[in-house]
Parts: sequence; C-alpha cells; structure tokens
Amino acid sequence: MIYTSSHNNCKSNLFKTYAISGNRGRDANYKGECYPKLAPKLDFWKIWHENIGKISEEENTKYYIEEYYKQVLSKLNPEEVYNELNNSVLLCYEENTEFCHRHIVAAWFELLLVGVRVPEIKLNGLEIEEVDRPANIKMYLEEIIKNTKDMHGYNDLRSLYLIEKNSKEKILTK
Repeated sequence: MIYTSSHNNCKSNLFKTYAISGNRGRDANYKGECYPKLAPKLDFWKIWHENIGKISEEENTKYYIEEYYKQVLSKLNPEEVYNELNNSVLLCYEENTEFCHRHIVAAWFELLLVGVRVPEIKLNGLEIEEVDRPANIKMYLEEIIKNTKDMHGYNDLRSLYLIEKNSKEKILTK
C-alpha cells in the first residue's frame, strides 16, 4: 500500500518515504529518498501560483491538475510507478487538507489500478491517522483524463487502462 502525507505530518520510521516535490524536500530538511518522476514541472507550477487569487480556485485547481496530468502522469505507467513505490509514504509540503499534487497521484492510482486505495495520513511515532483529502481532485482528474483520451466507448478509466495495457503487451510479444 502507498500512503501520502506532508513532510510536517510524517514523523515516524514506520514506512519508507519518498519526497515527490520539485526540490526533493530540501525546504523541509528532508534527507530521505526522492522520486523525481512525480515532481511537478516548474513552468505550470509558476503559472498556477501566479493565478492564486486572480482566477477562481476551482479554475486554477483544474488548470494545475490538467497540466500535471499532461506533463507528468500521462508519461508514466501507473502500475510500474505503484510497484516501485509500494509500502511507502509519498511526501510533499502542503498540509494534509490543502491542495497538493500528491493527492492527484493518489487519485491517479485509485482511478486506474484495480483494488488500490491510497490514504492521506498523519504519522507520529506509531500512531497513524487517516485524513480526508481536499474534495473534487479525483473527480477533476477523471474528467481531465476522459477529455484527453479516446475512451473507445468505455465509461470507466480502469477498463480503458486494462484494455490499453493488454493491447501494448500484445504488441510487445509479437
């Protein structure tokens, strides 16, 4: 299982941790492992950050999710990434209930991989507390993926992902 959390709320050695931020956790004095493949790209992050307070929060959040999906997640295989990071906590800076790209990663896994759940947690020693993520991230991501892909008549992304995966495997074995 993979979890997500903020650097400030993951004070435990129970799990292997990976910083997935652009600066690899330096601002939080993080000294652990990093997974830069999931880091947001600076160009769209700057635009998103500059738009805070200038456009609606919903519009800005959708912009960020769409760019993060197009520039980062769409280039990765969710199953491979999940397997590489299994039994760990993915870390970034924002507090647990604030919008963060780690919540998009969690939604991506949950939307595409069968039986996968990625809880947001607070860790303190041996205590694990599950925390709600900001609302709508998963819904926005699902909408964005569906609008950027040929759904081939499928309604659900998991089915499409499995069909696409099966097609790629057949091509590779020929």
